[in-house]
Amino acid sequence: MLRATTRLVAGGRRRALLMVAVSLLPFSSTSGLPPKPNPPSTSARPLRHGLLRRLTLSRAAPEEQQPSPAEAAAPAPAEAEERRSLAVRTGELFLGLAALLVRSGRGWGGKGAAAVEEVEARDGVIWEQRAEDVEAEIGRRRELVGPGFSFSAAGLLFPYHLGVAQCLFDRGYLTERTPLAGSSAGAIICAVIASGNTMQDTLQVTKDLADDCRRKGTAFRLGAVLKDVLDRFLPDDLHIRCNGRIRVAITQLSWRPRGLLVDQFDSKEDVINAVITSSFIPGYLAPRPATYFRNRLCIDGGLTLFMPPTSASETVRICAFPASRLGLQGIGISPDCNPENRASPRQLFNWALEPAEDEVLDRLYELGYQDAAVWAEQSPVDLIVKKEQPLTAKDYEDINKT
Repeated sequence: MLRATTRLVAGGRRRALLMVAVSLLPFSSTSGLPPKPNPPSTSARPLRHGLLRRLTLSRAAPEEQQPSPAEAAAPAPAEAEERRSLAVRTGELFLGLAALLVRSGRGWGGKGAAAVEEVEARDGVIWEQRAEDVEAEIGRRRELVGPGFSFSAAGLLFPYHLGVAQCLFDRGYLTERTPLAGSSAGAIICAVIASGNTMQDTLQVTKDLADDCRRKGTAFRLGAVLKDVLDRFLPDDLHIRCNGRIRVAITQLSWRPRGLLVDQFDSKEDVINAVITSSFIPGYLAPRPATYFRNRLCIDGGLTLFMPPTSASETVRICAFPASRLGLQGIGISPDCNPENRASPRQLFNWALEPAEDEVLDRLYELGYQDAAVWAEQSPVDLIVKKEQPLTAKDYEDINKT
C-alpha cells in the first residue's frame, strides 16, 4: 500500500472553507448565474436567528392556521417550492464543499492523465493493492490499447453518464478491457459497464429507482434502496469482472479526509459496498454522518477524488457538471462540449439531489450522448485507440523482473 502525506489544514481554515463552500453553491440563485454577493455583515447572529425563526415558523404554521380547501388546492408559492429538507440541505452543502475543493485543485484527481502515484504524492491518496495485484497490473498496462475513462461524482444525474457510456460503446472507445474509474455515481457506472448490462436496461432501472424515491422520499433511504437495486441488477460474478479494471474512489476519515482507491474486490457484495460507500453523502444517503467500509470510517469519494485516475497511461475525464463552472481544465467530456440548450447549473444540482421526472432522465441521457459525440469528433477513435498487440517474450521477461 502506497502512502503519502499532505499539509494539515488548521481548524480556522476549515471553518473558512465551509463558509466559502456555501457561497459557491450554484443553486443559491434562481438563475444560472453566480449569486450576487451580499453586503458585508458585522455579525452572524441576525442570519442565524433569521434561519431559526424561518425553521420555527415553517413547522408551527400548520398548527397555527389551517389552510382553507381553496388554498390547499391552489398551486404552492415559489418560496414553498424552493424549500428543501434538512437532508437535502446537507447534500447541497457537501456538493458545495466538494466544488470548492475541486476548484482549488485538491479534489479532482489531477490534470490531464496524472498517474495514481502522482495523485498520491499531491493529495495523500491511499491505494489499496497487494503485491500480486501490482504485478498483474504491470502486465495489463502493457496490453492496454487506448485511454481509460474516469467518471465524476454526479448524484442522481446518473443518466448523463449512461448516455456518455453508450456513445463511447457505439464509437468503439469502450471495450471489455478499457480501464475505468469513478467516484459516487461515477463509481456505479463503472460497475455497470464492467457487469455487461446494457445502458438502456440500466436507464430503465434508474427510472424505477427515481419513481420509488419520488413516491416514498429520497433522503435517508436512498442508500438502502440503491443497494437493493444493485444487488438485483448486477451479476453474481461482478467482482471478477471488476478486479483490476475499475477503480472506486472513497474518502477515508481519520484525523483528516484522505482519498482511498480500491480496485480489488472479494465478492459481488464487496463491489456494491464499495460503490455505495463512494456515494455516501453524509446525512443524505442514510441518517448518519458516515459509514464503514472494510473497517474504515468513510464518506463520498467525490470529496477527495472527484474524477480519479485510471490504470491506463492516459485518462479521459468525464464530468456531469459544467467543467468551466467548477473551474476545471483538461476535462474531456462535460456539458461544456455542447453548451446550447442546456439546463441551468441550478437545475443540474437540484436534479443531482432530488429525482427528476422520466422525461428529464431521458433528456439527461441524450445530453450525455451528444456531449460524448462532440468529444469523439475531436478525438477520432483511430487516433485514440490503437490496434491490440499481444505481449512479446521481452514484455513477459520484463514483467517477471519487476
